[in-house]
Amino acid sequence: MRSVKLKGYDVLRIRNYRLFWIGQWISLIGTWMQSVTQAWLLTRLTESPLALGFLGAATSAPLLILVLVGGMLSDHLNRCRVIIVTQTLLMLQALALAGLTLSSVVQPWHIIALAGVLGALNAFDIPARQSFIVELVGPDHLPNAIALNSTGFNVARVVGPAIGGLLVAAVGEGICFLLNGLSYLAVLAGLMMIDTRQLRDTARASASAPGAMFAGIDHVRRHPELRRILTLVGVVSAIAISYRTFLPAMARDVLSVDAWRYGLLMAAAGFGAGTGGVIIAGLQLRADSYRRLLPIGLFVFCIALAAFALSRHYLMSLVLLAIVGSGGITYFNASNTLVQLSVEDPYRGRVMSLYTLMHQGTATFASIALGVLADRYGTPLALLVGALICSIAGTVFLQRQSRGARTVDRAVERVQQAAGKRS
Repeated sequence: MRSVKLKGYDVLRIRNYRLFWIGQWISLIGTWMQSVTQAWLLTRLTESPLALGFLGAATSAPLLILVLVGGMLSDHLNRCRVIIVTQTLLMLQALALAGLTLSSVVQPWHIIALAGVLGALNAFDIPARQSFIVELVGPDHLPNAIALNSTGFNVARVVGPAIGGLLVAAVGEGICFLLNGLSYLAVLAGLMMIDTRQLRDTARASASAPGAMFAGIDHVRRHPELRRILTLVGVVSAIAISYRTFLPAMARDVLSVDAWRYGLLMAAAGFGAGTGGVIIAGLQLRADSYRRLLPIGLFVFCIALAAFALSRHYLMSLVLLAIVGSGGITYFNASNTLVQLSVEDPYRGRVMSLYTLMHQGTATFASIALGVLADRYGTPLALLVGALICSIAGTVFLQRQSRGARTVDRAVERVQQAAGKRS
């Protein structure tokens, strides 16, 4: 790493990015409140780890069908307007769940169905938000903006579950869902205040709609550096996202804790991720630094997750989840940054839709498979198997990394040269 000076936060001096980041951070606190609360509510209603597996699958399954469409639209439409529409609909989804819960008519299928709505909307929202960052800050500030976004996400993961745990214990799940719905007003206000004249002009795709949808796949196929990273993201994300889905079962059945201490478990993972993200966001790192950080973060995540699966002590579990979060954020920051630095603007939305597919869509199958395994043999064994699978995938990636290093560097240089010509 070339520098230890925390100059990366200079990106917050860019007004448009600052408005986007603050609004998104507030909304994410509400999102994490809803995430932990709906899992706890479903556990209370069903007492079934398999039901949690279906909840995770419902959230991610729509991505398998719709995310390529979302990426195509992100490359053809005004991304800011796309985000405004999706965030508005996400707000209505949260308010619908709040209404059902507060009126005491909520059923398990309501929770799972509305999680499916959330997943469908995310298929359009996430590629647009990921691609919009480069318009806000440009390629020079892109690594730090990505890291700061991840930091905000994980700080929210500390604050949201803690607030959610308190509110569930004090006033019930419905208030958590209501506050999440209201939190979307912050991100919508930030988007409305963005000065569109200051947005960076990016190259747009001109292909027809049918061909445009699959052009991102062809682009990744022709660039092995992207293909390797996205494949590993798919394997790791299937496990990384699914482990959070099964935390309620670990909290209730293995560690025997209440809603408040379950929230602290989620907060511990978020605290570790937030701490790691704060450091990474402040550093000015080159592509080769992110390439080295990628396997380090992955193996830290795997080892800590395996240890957490074996832990039966609450305080030890808190520490291990913090390490899980730190390793996870290091890995995902590195993979996201390398992908964004390696992709050309006309394909950015569609490649980021593939990243979203790998990052969240693969959890559809893993959630159900691990749910069945947890239901039959216990949640700890399911998490242990997941950590082992990630370790094997990381080992295979390491074996090929030396060959891919030069291609990643060439891809970054190619994208930076193209950006320089446009400016």
